[in-house]
Amino acid sequence: MKLKKHLEKTYGCPVNKIFFIGIGGSSMSGLAALAFDAGFEVEGSDMAESLYTKKLLANNVIIHIGHDPNNIGPDTDLVVYSAAIHEDNPDMMRAAELGIPRVERADFLGLISDINSKTIGVSGTHGKTTTSSMVATMIARADLDPTVSIGGMVPEIGGNSRLGDSDYFVLESCEFVGSFLKTRHDIGIITNIEPDHLEYYTGGLPQIIDAFHTFGNIIPDDGLMIAWGDSQEVLDAVSGLKCRVMTYGFDKKNEWTAENVTFDDTGFPAFEAYHNGKLYARFKLLIPGKHNVLNALAAIALGDYLDIDKKTVTDSINTFPGAKRRFDFDGSVNGIKVYDDYAHHPTEIKVVIDSCLNLKYNNFWVVFQPFPYSRIHFLFDDFVDALKKADKIVLSDIYEDRETNEWDIYSEDLAKRIKSIHHVPTVVFSTFEMITKFLVDNAEPDDLILVIGCETINRVAYMTFDALKERYPDGNIVEPK
Repeated sequence: MKLKKHLEKTYGCPVNKIFFIGIGGSSMSGLAALAFDAGFEVEGSDMAESLYTKKLLANNVIIHIGHDPNNIGPDTDLVVYSAAIHEDNPDMMRAAELGIPRVERADFLGLISDINSKTIGVSGTHGKTTTSSMVATMIARADLDPTVSIGGMVPEIGGNSRLGDSDYFVLESCEFVGSFLKTRHDIGIITNIEPDHLEYYTGGLPQIIDAFHTFGNIIPDDGLMIAWGDSQEVLDAVSGLKCRVMTYGFDKKNEWTAENVTFDDTGFPAFEAYHNGKLYARFKLLIPGKHNVLNALAAIALGDYLDIDKKTVTDSINTFPGAKRRFDFDGSVNGIKVYDDYAHHPTEIKVVIDSCLNLKYNNFWVVFQPFPYSRIHFLFDDFVDALKKADKIVLSDIYEDRETNEWDIYSEDLAKRIKSIHHVPTVVFSTFEMITKFLVDNAEPDDLILVIGCETINRVAYMTFDALKERYPDGNIVEPK
């Protein structure tokens, strides 16, 4: 009810029906679900079906596949659109023609943050989905009844959003096009800072650091910034903030440290969390990689700051299963294991590949969908380096969405450079069907197949597992949980 009142006060008119353009996105779909749960009539459009649209459809939300002026009727009171939607979009043009108020996704998030006095913004170039998911899980288990908006599906909250009845709002704060500067937050987390979205941050890393500093300055004097203290870039971003800054990391100079890190045969880490040199608790994660130790440590520091009891903090972190598309096991046939992950930036790719190196396998396949053109252009050499530890590489075409190929760059350019420098067999296919057939025809028992990318490439993981089962119907089949 408080969101409805706030929207009507903001726009000066009744708001009963909200239309979401780009409703199938990881964040947009969550906002649509929040609006639906808050009692609004919700409708939306997108170019293709997705896991997110299917979940909304199950709740009888009307979704139009394809953009068309007829999608939006005069009974629509407000239109929310994603940053990838432009003014020449047919739905946008129709809304303008009808005089319907339009608000960009980040601004809509800002309106939600206005009515929640305990907003927690989790930011960073990498790790913000996992960290915000851990935080949301922990706060929900502490019976603090948070509202949540994050970019991944989390079992604990039943999806990528949750409507709570308290003043807590857990928000994944994305730096793309400065979106994270449009919300107010009382607590912030910065997991790391690296060059990305360079088509927007044309000033490079200094401009990105400055944006994160501005993100931190939104926090009031009595708020808190939790920052990865092992990174000079992060330390530069939080320097001079008016709020308290709490650091975490592996270096003992930090207020919170993770020590005695070990890994089991599946790559899952165990560690001890220390606060100001004193043991807080021991943890054993269900998600792989040293990077997730840091993500967990940020959440642990927040839990302690919020006076959540240690058992709730420990239990929620130790049993956290991971957000959807973060190293998901998609099945195994005759020892051929298939995983998929959202990794799409060179650093994320390196991290998930390094996590795979802790597993046992015959050949290590990496299937990657590059996106977008600008990231591949600006970070080309970093992508080449990030993929080098694979035994075999399969690339799809660069995914086309919010950009045109003004850089004249193609997946074949990546393949050529990888083969010439690192001598890793690399092929490019233009369809998922061709990729799947190639994998099934060439994968051997006990091979590991990792499918990575932030767009639609995860379908290849499902298609490959299904095709392997068809090819080896009497084989040793392990279904995903």
